[in-house]
Amino acid sequence: MASPLGGERVGERVSSVYPPGTDTFFRRWVACTVAGEAVGFTVAAALAATQDLSHMPEFAILLGAGAIEGALLGRGQAMAMTRLQLPAAIIRLWPVATSVAAVVAWSIGLIPGSIHRMSSWSPWAGWLLAVVLVLVLLASIPTAQFMLLRTALPTAGRWIRFNAVAWTLGLSWTFAPPALVKPNTPVVSEIGVYAIAGVLMATTVAIITGLCWLSWLKRGNLRMVVREIFD
Repeated sequence: MASPLGGERVGERVSSVYPPGTDTFFRRWVACTVAGEAVGFTVAAALAATQDLSHMPEFAILLGAGAIEGALLGRGQAMAMTRLQLPAAIIRLWPVATSVAAVVAWSIGLIPGSIHRMSSWSPWAGWLLAVVLVLVLLASIPTAQFMLLRTALPTAGRWIRFNAVAWTLGLSWTFAPPALVKPNTPVVSEIGVYAIAGVLMATTVAIITGLCWLSWLKRGNLRMVVREIFD
């Protein structure tokens, strides 16, 4: 059976357009990204569903939860990125940049629930604001990560494009929990619903962003770290 990345067939070895170890890296990237994002999002989203955003202390708590989500996502991704030949500074700063960007994203996402005066705005102003906020939200994390990648990859702009698709599709899963969770829904069930949405979102983002890494590896823009290979 042929490997998805092209490696071996029965009885013969064929050349691959990807360097050795790419399939292992891809699996590691997906697993680490899903683990970090799913755990972080579940905690943050569960808090968002149970806090009153009209009070600043609760709002600040949620931003802190967003920072934790970003840090866990960034840490998981950085763990996978140790398999790539990237400057140590990028891997070290990746969780920090992702955490800061996640705070920005969460602050934008919480605006509609915290500013009640928006209901008095004209429809056009409301839609314009919504479009701007969505664009900034989608660009927050990939832009922060792009600023690091651009120091090592001339084609780092590709990261923003892949992430725009990944987060647009991934965030669509987060619209389901508010529709499914009712005021009388048990807390355990509520957390479970958000956890499932978090895993689906994380998986979507992980696979699509993983394809970006594969495109760099295929074109030779990036190389794998040479490790001991077991047959």
